[in-house]
Amino acid sequence: MGAIIRATRSLLGAGWPAVLLVLTFWPSVGRAQYLLQDDRDPKRYTLGTLAVPIGYYATDWAGAGGVAGYSNGLFQPQVQQYEFLLASTNGSYGGVIGLDDVQLRPVDRLFFDGDFTYFRTQRDQNTIDGDPRFHSQNAGGNKSTENDYIESSSEDYIGNFTFKYLLPIGDGRDPIINVYRLHDGLLASGASGGKEFFNPLRSGRTFLEVTPGFEYMDIRSQIAERQQWDTNNVQFSAVYDNRDWPLTPSRGNVTTLSITRDFGYLASSNTWTNVSAEFSDYIPLGQSEVFRQEVLALDGWTSYTPTWHQSGQPTELSISGAPPFYDGAVLGGTEKMRGFPQDRFHDRAGIYGCAELRLIPYWNPLREIHAFQSADIAWMQFVGFVEVGRVADEYTFNKLFSQMRADGGVGLRILTQDTVVRFDVAGSNEGFQFWANLEQSF
Repeated sequence: MGAIIRATRSLLGAGWPAVLLVLTFWPSVGRAQYLLQDDRDPKRYTLGTLAVPIGYYATDWAGAGGVAGYSNGLFQPQVQQYEFLLASTNGSYGGVIGLDDVQLRPVDRLFFDGDFTYFRTQRDQNTIDGDPRFHSQNAGGNKSTENDYIESSSEDYIGNFTFKYLLPIGDGRDPIINVYRLHDGLLASGASGGKEFFNPLRSGRTFLEVTPGFEYMDIRSQIAERQQWDTNNVQFSAVYDNRDWPLTPSRGNVTTLSITRDFGYLASSNTWTNVSAEFSDYIPLGQSEVFRQEVLALDGWTSYTPTWHQSGQPTELSISGAPPFYDGAVLGGTEKMRGFPQDRFHDRAGIYGCAELRLIPYWNPLREIHAFQSADIAWMQFVGFVEVGRVADEYTFNKLFSQMRADGGVGLRILTQDTVVRFDVAGSNEGFQFWANLEQSF
């Protein structure tokens, strides 16, 4: 999903009505092999097939139009298939196609997700070295200035193919494909985690994942040399999903440990290894006269590239064993440090923390708007959040916990059909950013 987010960041900076039109009918990407059932209407979450035309205007894309398509239940009840095509009046165009939650029988516990993205943009901003005005600093470093980026045309090919194996322990013993029963968009029964704080043998679902992926990015700038970034990597992950349910958890936690390796094959730009860890916790705060659900959500993440070696001064810095600027220890954008542009910070090591207060009121005026009734908006969720983070050239306490960056913001999340649509506005010392995306931030 992260690659898709990066490739479509210009679209996601559009006005929110246009984005809502697209995302209302977009599938919930990255599911965990489940089905939804309403406790009063068994047919509520059987959307079937849908195609939605879109049109909007944004600064980077000018006038743009396209179509978003979606179908569920393809081949198997839990499978989702989606595509998105877009073209603009300034010559930018591209699309995404993907397939999620395919059960690879006869190995019933093995599932497959796959997506392919291609975008050609005429006006793109990337925080990379090359601007002669900033030759004495490392673009993307924690101390770099906000104007140290390259504005250029670019071409981006991205593919990710994930194989996920559900271990037969905890709530993963049975059933393999979980059914969550909802009451007006909130979990009523069928929780798949949260029974104990951290015990994979008794609570939650544990996955072993392998994700071969590639990204080929070609940046052509008028002020800097042409730059090409090619990576062909494999990510190995262990995921302990101990949330009660994934769409908007009210209790439990999720732990992810990953190691990503680019072996240098197939014309990769570099050979590198990155390790990362993330832990999210969800603390229920109960109900009130105003709110149906109140949850404090906490997230911590860290990343390190042990193969990264550098020498020399900033004016003549030599780096080897490092991932591209969009992989590894990266902060900024839709997921981490939302008060900064996409991929604003990147270095050898990184750390991040976030706290979100998530409130779902009984009040839901969107349900009464005639234009949105086909979207079946079950609830709105108001969110306030604060974030801190930093990247550094060494993985040491003094480096990572000094001069940390910070931001804060507010968000609106809505549940439409079986998908959470997210709108966030965040501010930092470098200005404000608006983001529209699918799924909770963590």
